[in-house]
Amino acid sequence: MLRRLLAAAMVAAAAVLPLPVMAQSDWPTQPIHWIVPFPAGGQAEVATRIVAEHLSSMWGQPVLVEAKPGANGNLGSEDVARSNPDGYTWLSSGVPLSTAPAMYASTINYDPVNDLVPVVKIGSTTFVMVVPKAVPVSTLDEFIAYAKQNDLAYAGSGIGSLVHLGSEMFKLKAGIDMQMIPYNGQPPAVTDVLANRVQFMIMGLALSEPLIKSGDIKALAVLDAQRHPHLPDVPTIGEAGYPDMVMNGWAGIHLPKDTPEAIVKKISDGVNEVLKSTDFQEQMRKAGWNPEPPNTPEEFKAFFEKEVQSWQQTVTDAKVQTN
Repeated sequence: MLRRLLAAAMVAAAAVLPLPVMAQSDWPTQPIHWIVPFPAGGQAEVATRIVAEHLSSMWGQPVLVEAKPGANGNLGSEDVARSNPDGYTWLSSGVPLSTAPAMYASTINYDPVNDLVPVVKIGSTTFVMVVPKAVPVSTLDEFIAYAKQNDLAYAGSGIGSLVHLGSEMFKLKAGIDMQMIPYNGQPPAVTDVLANRVQFMIMGLALSEPLIKSGDIKALAVLDAQRHPHLPDVPTIGEAGYPDMVMNGWAGIHLPKDTPEAIVKKISDGVNEVLKSTDFQEQMRKAGWNPEPPNTPEEFKAFFEKEVQSWQQTVTDAKVQTN
């Protein structure tokens, strides 16, 4: 009797133990939910949807993109951090995730560094300093002189965003003062920039390029080390006199901690296949993004941790009020 019970237990164990491995090797077997913690229509959502379309075709499973803005990106990020680590809930990560430890350490209910796992970086994007066409300046020097003589406001697309922190650093370095008008993302701010209700904004290339080319806004500088091929006549921030203000946006994928390594690798490998695609690269460039070369979770983790440290220094140097 005992022998039969032991044999039955061994059979049961053999049947149960391989299941997690089998489930991971078969992944994905259901739709994937990819959370963008910013408003719909922004640069992050555009890049996310481009990648999602390619992955859906590759894997034969829907990759569903959902914009979930709120709390300056922390609402959606926390939801992902607290989700089941089964590989079916992703976070579209970007600069606000790397600024959150400096800006919200005492108020957020998750740890951006330890509760989420960096998987792969997708791309980077250029930001442009712009003013409404009604502002009577053509260069950054002219704008600084104008700002010193007038009470101005700038559009800040979320506390802790590149738009916000970059503007605060610019104020410090240029010796000017501008009031920040906060917006829940870049798209809602554009209307007020066009109407001259705010007189300055650091705007992503995807949103700013058509408005610059139509003459609705004026570009003063790109926050990059080289001029952008889409805006060859716009000087770099270094050419304008501020070489240490080079700042790029970026997009990547983070997962909840404890996601199995086999699933992390499968996602990384799949996205890297997409990154190699000429079609994907063309789509990203048309959307104002610089597609990222293939990269590993370890490389993306090193990049992310460096970003966290860099933004912490920016917050300290610019004396930005934190929450």
